[in-house]
Amino acid sequence: MSYIEDIKSVVDSALAELEEAKASGKLQSNPVSEESFLCRWVAQAVKKQRFGNSVSKEMTAWVQQGRSMGKHANIKGQMQHIASVYHHHFPQGDEHSAITKSQFDALVAALEEADWMTHTEYEINRKVRVISDGQHSFAVCNIALGKSFNEEGELIKPLSLYVRGPESWFIETVREHGMLMTKVTDYKSIVKYHGEYQIWPRNQADRLLVLPESLKP
Repeated sequence: MSYIEDIKSVVDSALAELEEAKASGKLQSNPVSEESFLCRWVAQAVKKQRFGNSVSKEMTAWVQQGRSMGKHANIKGQMQHIASVYHHHFPQGDEHSAITKSQFDALVAALEEADWMTHTEYEINRKVRVISDGQHSFAVCNIALGKSFNEEGELIKPLSLYVRGPESWFIETVREHGMLMTKVTDYKSIVKYHGEYQIWPRNQADRLLVLPESLKP
């Protein structure tokens, strides 16, 4: 199974079994009881190796959050957000159409229209700094760009995007152009003061996507 199918399976199973426990009267319907149930549920799922290794990072984090933060861990909210995003974008499994160079070019044009400074013509192979005088900025290594899209203009390997600007707006703008992203780092990337994100062929990332706030239940 792909990461997409694995993460959908985890959150769907957890939320369904939570609702079953409440419906049967085995669990009270309040945040403390629900968070406690989900923390135990995830811990048992990890112990029994119920799901694939691809989602072990998320499950380990939930166990740690539940034990250290209790009801404030918001495991239920996180799972509901993941379910909303993945079922919206991958309703029929993990199928998705190809990401094209024209989509990427349209994104760059949209950023420039919004007065972002964009850099796609230079190689980025060492720590660099972009001087933008406070402007939001976007950079991509031109060598990586050339290797990530094939001759037909289809994205065939993950491509890093370096970003300094409002994250929620950028995520939604990328999504409006048919692309989803994962996050590598918030701040300390090879481009100074820029976060690093990645877009993936057919949006089929092997790790958790950045979750758009607009799809939060």
